[in-house]
Amino acid sequence: MGLFDKLLGRRQQDNSQEAVLIHFDLGSKSNGHHLGFDDMVDLEEKLIAVIERHHVGELDGNEIGETDGTIFTYGPDANRLFTVVEPVLRGHPLSRGARVVIRKGGPGSPQTEVRL
Repeated sequence: MGLFDKLLGRRQQDNSQEAVLIHFDLGSKSNGHHLGFDDMVDLEEKLIAVIERHHVGELDGNEIGETDGTIFTYGPDANRLFTVVEPVLRGHPLSRGARVVIRKGGPGSPQTEVRL
């Protein structure tokens, strides 16, 4: 990382970090409530709080399409990260039916999936 990157607060991408990737559906849920951007912001705020409180990593952003989205979280231990975020995910309507990928390294590393 160069001096300007440090001064501007830019992080160097660390592909060795493990990941918990939350893939969710923004379409109608079983209760008929359509979930959207505000629901995702609410979930992200809760995830950030619990991740920071337990010092297990970071929420690094999201990707949203018309009908689905993904929240990206990273840390040194994906299993520990998932253990910390799982109660928040299970308690939030946006996560119902979500597919969570627990990846043990950078892209292409071994991973497991959990359905909520």
